[in-house]
Amino acid sequence: MASCKDELVGFEKENTPTHNFEQFWKTFDEHYGMFEYKNIDWKTIHDQFKPRINDQMTDEEFYKVLSDMIVLLNDNHLNLYPTNGKLPVFPGGVLSYRNRQLEISKVQEDYDLEVAKTYTTGYEQLTENIGYGKLPNNLFYLNIKGTDGLKDVEKQMKKVMTSIADANGVIIDIRGFYGGYDPVSQYMAGCFASSKKLYMTTKKRNGPAHTDFTESAEWYVEPKTSNPFTKPVLVLTSRFTQSAGETFELALRQFNHVNVVGDTTAGSFSDNPNFEMYNGWMFSISVGDYRAPGGVSYEGVGISPDVYSKTTKKNLLAGKDVTLEKAVEMLSR
Repeated sequence: MASCKDELVGFEKENTPTHNFEQFWKTFDEHYGMFEYKNIDWKTIHDQFKPRINDQMTDEEFYKVLSDMIVLLNDNHLNLYPTNGKLPVFPGGVLSYRNRQLEISKVQEDYDLEVAKTYTTGYEQLTENIGYGKLPNNLFYLNIKGTDGLKDVEKQMKKVMTSIADANGVIIDIRGFYGGYDPVSQYMAGCFASSKKLYMTTKKRNGPAHTDFTESAEWYVEPKTSNPFTKPVLVLTSRFTQSAGETFELALRQFNHVNVVGDTTAGSFSDNPNFEMYNGWMFSISVGDYRAPGGVSYEGVGISPDVYSKTTKKNLLAGKDVTLEKAVEMLSR
């Protein structure tokens, strides 16, 4: 019993704001993959925030300190998950900086699938995340909002490719593609590939130094069906296009018959496993360094469209999808 008591007392001592702060900082120090790329002095950030920590502070105050630290990393894949039922997930939206001022978009207001569907005929939801329908002028609309199981995607994409084979062009809407499984995105992009091309390299932290990484892995996109669609394709993007949605776009961008219309994407590519603090709160960390061909990183920046367009909330309330209309017009010329 004495031994059990000691263990319990020791655990209670660890579960303090001071110990949780140090554990939070150290876990990032050991696993975060972009300190070097973003030129971040993590030790200086520790010293900057440490004076704000004391063991008498409230959960709300502690949450504010950790949230302020996360913001400095400018990374949409970093999340803080309090488990006390009162505090929200942080950031709970998409981070962006406009005129050097931080904005957090909590709700997407530039896209609504139900409005987009009104422009189509015969719209069919094939899986939870894939749907398609016909547009005027022999165009097709394909909506992708996530990644289903690969076998199901392979089956349904065969149906899609058969249906769109004779189309003049295809609009692929990924404005609501918030993430998923990169190999599935890779496969779907291959349905529109005309050849094999390198589109991404990835490496992940594997040691205590900020420069310790695995060897780089090369990701290629290549034709995945017997009838890949290589006529004009327009991809619709938004600030809420994230993670596997962005790697999907990156793969498609390697081909001349693909162009992008919409807003700059979120800029969150890396895998982001969860870790736990002594108090039970969870947090995610981007552990990788993902690059486009040529070594370009879009982390914290996002991929800019070829043609900028953003549908407003007012547009949607009026039943209009300005960005989709622009894409239809561009492919109908």
